[in-house]
Amino acid sequence: MFARLTTYDLDAENASNAAEGFQPAIDRIRSLDGLVEAFFLVECDGSRGVSITLWESMDSMERSRVAASRARSEAAEEIGAEVTSTYEYKVGIRAGSAPVDDGAAPTPPAA
Repeated sequence: MFARLTTYDLDAENASNAAEGFQPAIDRIRSLDGLVEAFFLVECDGSRGVSITLWESMDSMERSRVAASRARSEAAEEIGAEVTSTYEYKVGIRAGSAPVDDGAAPTPPAA
């Protein structure tokens, strides 16, 4: 599994509407092959945002680059935010309340 993480500086006046403003971008990438999950997070003080998308494979993440870039840029412009960074990662550990078998390394039990 692979992940793309993008950070944003949010306009303080539009921070409360940031998640709503990013919904169309999430809806657009939802149709892309290989998407596992997508998140948009807003820092508690409203100054920054983060989008995280999880992909089945490196290939599916690579194929999504242009569409995802366009979607996030348009969403950021719509709410007066600035994209500050985008990085791509291989997921090393994925954990939830129950074990998830997704090919990532399992979380070791607490000692």
